[in-house]
Amino acid sequence: MKATLPPEQAETDILPESGTAETAAVARVPLRKRLSFKQARNTALVTLMLGLVLSTAQITIDLLDMERQSDQLVRQVLSIMREAAAESAYSFDQALADRVVTGLFEYKPIYRAVILEDFGNQLAARERPQAEGQLKWLAEMLLPVEKTYSIPLVIERHNQNVGELRVSIDRFLIAQEFFRRSGVVLSTGIIWTVALALILVVMFYSTLTKPFLRMSSAIAEINPRHPADKLLSVPKRHEDDELGLLAKTINEVLVQFDHSLVERVRAEHALRERETRLSGIMDNVADGIITLDEDLRIETMNSAAEALFGYADGEAVGQPFVTLIEERDWTRVAVALMACLRRSEEEQRPDNRAEIQGRRRQGEVFAMAFGVSQMRLGDRRTAICVVQDITQRKRAEQALRESEERLKLAVRATRSGVFDNSYTKGTYWWSPEFIEMLGYDAVDAMYANKLFDGLLHPDDKDMAQNQIERYLNGEVGDYLSLYRLRHRDGSWVWIEARGQAIRDDSGRPLRFTGTMTDVSDRKRFEEQLMYVSTHDPLTGLPNRTLVQDRLQHALAHAGRKGTAVAVLLLDVDRFKLVNDSLGHQAGDKLLRALAQRLGSCVRAADTVGRLGADEFLIVAEDLPDPQMAARVAETILVSLSRPFGIDGQQLFVTTSIGIALFPGDGADFHALMRDADTAMHNAKASGGNGYRFFTPEMNEAAVARLSLEHSLREALEQGQFFLHYQPKIAMGDMKAVGVEALIRWQHPEIGMIPPGKFIPVAEETGLIVPLGEWVMRAALAQIQDWRRRGFAPIPVAVNVSVRQIATPMFGERVFALCQEYGVPPELLEIEITETAMMSNLAYIADTLNEIRGRGIRIAIDDFGTGYSSLSYLRRLPITTLKVDRSFVSEAPTNADTGAIAATIIAMGRQLGLKVVAEGIETEEQLEFLRLHHCDELQGYFFSRPLPPGDLETRFLQPDGVLEVAG
Repeated sequence: MKATLPPEQAETDILPESGTAETAAVARVPLRKRLSFKQARNTALVTLMLGLVLSTAQITIDLLDMERQSDQLVRQVLSIMREAAAESAYSFDQALADRVVTGLFEYKPIYRAVILEDFGNQLAARERPQAEGQLKWLAEMLLPVEKTYSIPLVIERHNQNVGELRVSIDRFLIAQEFFRRSGVVLSTGIIWTVALALILVVMFYSTLTKPFLRMSSAIAEINPRHPADKLLSVPKRHEDDELGLLAKTINEVLVQFDHSLVERVRAEHALRERETRLSGIMDNVADGIITLDEDLRIETMNSAAEALFGYADGEAVGQPFVTLIEERDWTRVAVALMACLRRSEEEQRPDNRAEIQGRRRQGEVFAMAFGVSQMRLGDRRTAICVVQDITQRKRAEQALRESEERLKLAVRATRSGVFDNSYTKGTYWWSPEFIEMLGYDAVDAMYANKLFDGLLHPDDKDMAQNQIERYLNGEVGDYLSLYRLRHRDGSWVWIEARGQAIRDDSGRPLRFTGTMTDVSDRKRFEEQLMYVSTHDPLTGLPNRTLVQDRLQHALAHAGRKGTAVAVLLLDVDRFKLVNDSLGHQAGDKLLRALAQRLGSCVRAADTVGRLGADEFLIVAEDLPDPQMAARVAETILVSLSRPFGIDGQQLFVTTSIGIALFPGDGADFHALMRDADTAMHNAKASGGNGYRFFTPEMNEAAVARLSLEHSLREALEQGQFFLHYQPKIAMGDMKAVGVEALIRWQHPEIGMIPPGKFIPVAEETGLIVPLGEWVMRAALAQIQDWRRRGFAPIPVAVNVSVRQIATPMFGERVFALCQEYGVPPELLEIEITETAMMSNLAYIADTLNEIRGRGIRIAIDDFGTGYSSLSYLRRLPITTLKVDRSFVSEAPTNADTGAIAATIIAMGRQLGLKVVAEGIETEEQLEFLRLHHCDELQGYFFSRPLPPGDLETRFLQPDGVLEVAG
């Protein structure tokens, strides 16, 4: 390989026009920046690094091999001397041991040798100084562990271990040979790398740097105006390599560039011609045309623009375009101009026309139409603005708008629209304002006929079309129609239309014009009034008026078809408890929930209404079988058995349902309502949570009940009531310790009426409150009379209804009566039945506590029948338990009943309550109670209820001793 190329051969690679360019190019590229130097340097560095890696690997292998050979040699030496050393140790021959050690020192790397006997004593030893040198530190680093070898000394004939031979090797002596060999390897690698670098520099300079420098000189001599006149020559030896390809590519670029320059000159000439023609056109156009540069300064203005703004020829050139625009419009004009200048040719051109305020040179402001577009002149962009003076047009438009606004305001104020149908032209038109009121586009006004047909409510279409035809045919004198049109949002708008037709001499309509007024508010108000008058405001159900109307229609329909109609009257059981315990707001929520659930229990054709309070009415029509009414009632009972979630509480509701049927029970609304009410009260009297069909017997019972209610009111007014007293006997001494006041009614015609007959009527009608107060007063008056006449004080128990306790200030009222009659509170005892108390405990507990706090005793009557919680007995201020007569009568003969009675007595005593047994009639019953330690006794076995005189004779003594008489 040649290190350099001959100068004449290098010069023929790329031939420049002159030889001076090469020298200049070479002088401009220092050695350290030449491509050949960089490539050679990089290659040498890579080679050097690779050599160092390989050399290091070789040296490491040599070091390991050296250690292996050294170990092998030492072990060979030791094996040679082993037999002699063993003999010296066996015979303790020190002289022989010294000769063995001396012989070991013939091997130069050994610097210490020791022969030890089998007891560990040193028999012979020798040591010489280790070798020193500058690279000893490197030896210690490469061989960090001292090399010490030892072999056991064994007498083969006796197979006996007699000692040990131990030698140490000088690491530096071993490493010196390794250093010599490594130096040779490294020196050889460095010399090879330097030589390779020099060879590469020469090669790269000859093959790369020199041709590129000559090519650069040739390119520098190219004429920029005619680049294709002098192209680069490509020698044959470089036609197929990279240099040749580069030279050819440069020549192609030069040719294309020369062609582009020629075309550019032609384009510039054509552009100048077009500008000349355009300038002539602009000066003859009526509209003002202004061109702006990229800084929005005026480049040119045609004559019309100069005249419009009041400038002389060329006077405005170079001024900012802002001087021609009113200040308030400058921002949006500037945005439009900048957007136009930045828009690429591929982008769709937006509509950049606008109406703005211009400013003349003298400061006058005028209305101006403004449009802008973009023009490109090479790389330069120009904005072309077209302006017009539209002052006169704007004035005319303003006058037209004001006129239209007055008309629109008048139409909108009345929420009306105008229609105009021309039958001669076949056109139909609605005012755009009315179209917009319906939510549609104003452009649809010209297609009013199709729009009318499409928007008209299906139910109103025939009627509306018929009214128009009748008016146009002359059958009616005035046109007035009411119909519904569909709004765009889907709602319906009520329209009241009035119109007048223009007719020809024969009466045929030529034109039909009128107004359409939105009367939706009026219709909604009318519908709201109708809804309010026919629906319950709380539940939204039909009220009595609407239910009556629907029932009458159902009866008429059923009469024609021969089907049955059922009227179901529902009353919520103990609804008053909800209002009194949770409040009326919770009661209202419960009623609304009831209404929704009832609606889900009936058919779509049936009617669910609310009559008031907690009464609901269901009209089930078109029943093929009257027993279908029972299925409806059962469905309602099952549905209402699920709890209602009201204000976070689970409420369980039952209802009593009375059913009356058409035509069997009644033929009109009032008769069916009366019969259903009677059946409902019968269901409620049977315990509620059920239904009853009306029967004639119920009617008779209802008439009797009504008669009894009337007589009961007269009895209160005429004083037909009186009291009897039944004594309470102490178990211990069988003396009377108290009495119970029992009301009696002596009717002047019927005779004696038992309490079980008139007390429930008094409870239902509310007469129990005045009746109970009469009993309270009569009992207190009797107590005061006995005290005044010298009888010993005896407590009197008075039965009280829950209705009485629920009246306001009941506790204070009772205490006030005690004070009025001068009776100590401890002589009065309030009795309330267990069932009544447990079902109304939520709102009578406070009153009971207040009564007991006044000193008045409280007894639970008929205990054991109400399934009360034992925790209430501990929490409530109860003083006495009265065991129901049903337990007492069966206790001696029925083991289960006897166990219950004994449990009640024991429980009362454990709670510290006085236990009274009712209904004692036999000796066996008395013995049972005595056996279980009942406190007090009451029943026919001792005495029936007695008038005050008989009670005084048999149980009360003037001296105060109360004994059982007879």
